[in-house]
Amino acid sequence: MSQPQSQVLYIDPSYNQSKFRSEFRLPSQNGIYMSNLRLLNIGVSKASADDRSYNELTGALGVIDSIECYSGSQLLDQVRNFSQYVALKNILNSNSANQSIHRPLKRNKLGYVATGLDAVDGTTGAITLGVLQNNAVPDRFNTITATTATPEINCAWIDLRDCLGFLRGSSYIPMNVFPDFRVVVNYKNSALADILSDRTPSNYETVEPLMVCEYETDPETADALMRGYQGHAFECVEHDSVQLLAASPAVETVGETQEQTYVVKGFNDKYISKLAIVNTGTDASTWTAAGSNTSFSNQGSVSQLDWGYQARVNGANMMARSIYEGKNRRLAQITDAWGNMNIAGGQNMCGVAGGAGVMFDSRITDTVGQCDYSGFRIDNVIKELKLTVQRSPVGGLTASPTDNLELRQALNLNLYGISRKRVIPTSSGIVVSYV
Repeated sequence: MSQPQSQVLYIDPSYNQSKFRSEFRLPSQNGIYMSNLRLLNIGVSKASADDRSYNELTGALGVIDSIECYSGSQLLDQVRNFSQYVALKNILNSNSANQSIHRPLKRNKLGYVATGLDAVDGTTGAITLGVLQNNAVPDRFNTITATTATPEINCAWIDLRDCLGFLRGSSYIPMNVFPDFRVVVNYKNSALADILSDRTPSNYETVEPLMVCEYETDPETADALMRGYQGHAFECVEHDSVQLLAASPAVETVGETQEQTYVVKGFNDKYISKLAIVNTGTDASTWTAAGSNTSFSNQGSVSQLDWGYQARVNGANMMARSIYEGKNRRLAQITDAWGNMNIAGGQNMCGVAGGAGVMFDSRITDTVGQCDYSGFRIDNVIKELKLTVQRSPVGGLTASPTDNLELRQALNLNLYGISRKRVIPTSSGIVVSYV
């Protein structure tokens, strides 16, 4: 068999409607495609020139609501609630990789630097504030358009293997097995306002994306690969969600512990290696003001006072103590399970002493408390999953009753679990099953 020789192919969507969906189909006559499918031009455009920007966590990829791949009508793999998931995935990079690679490719604004110098007060001899964390170098990639008469549109690039385990699990896609292979990208519609700096989505249109793929040009190699394919196993992202109701503690008080236990059924009969919990805010007033969003909007994971959890899997607690709590203890646990977290000090806290300005440049003070993710390993087939969470809701101030609202609002707990699937070609069709 000769060495593989690939040819690059650029594919326009077979169907595209702004703020709704884009669909791509691989031409079956090419035989074998490499699995490194890439999408270009993911993002939005705006008719007028301005310097509006994308959500700093998700970048331009936040416009996506879900990504799916099919063979005909057979669903092979998918990621739902994509924007909160890609926010977590973006954080799971090193600081330098986010600054130098993912900013220009994904149009987010992650990766941090320290600016300023320590100073000493000449009278008291005390150390004065000088060194602050910020994300300002570089920041031009995050804007949607430039402030010129003919604005340049900034869009994102994504390797679909980063989110679709079906593609990551095999180096090629045989078209004799998947003759109607297609990728479907569903966009946010009304929720598009949450991933832009301003909340005027009627002024925006999603850009028509482009798929880049490679196919095998040598007929003998393609034929051998197609005849030798017997299916493959892969890891997939499973999603479920539950809601923690809003609380109403007395004014200027920390309420009694609010605890809730859920029976989560979305992972039943599936092997789950690890789980992540994303605390998604539901009260828009906690991330909007005067028609604009905060830096991370509702795409991160909102920190709660005395937040703790316990997962009971098949009748056994996953954590040794009754409730697993402590901000940095939980940060260490999700790091052990999911990898390094690129967050600045204080972003997993409800607040910092002296206010956010003590630690952060003014441009990122609103990111305090927006990256408090929870996660742990399970490594088991789930027959029953009971998730218990608790927090201490905080009342508002007498003079400003809406203060601390983020600490008592209702939360959607988005749960992302990594599971295992296998796809097997049979004489009667494709079989996709959990393993």
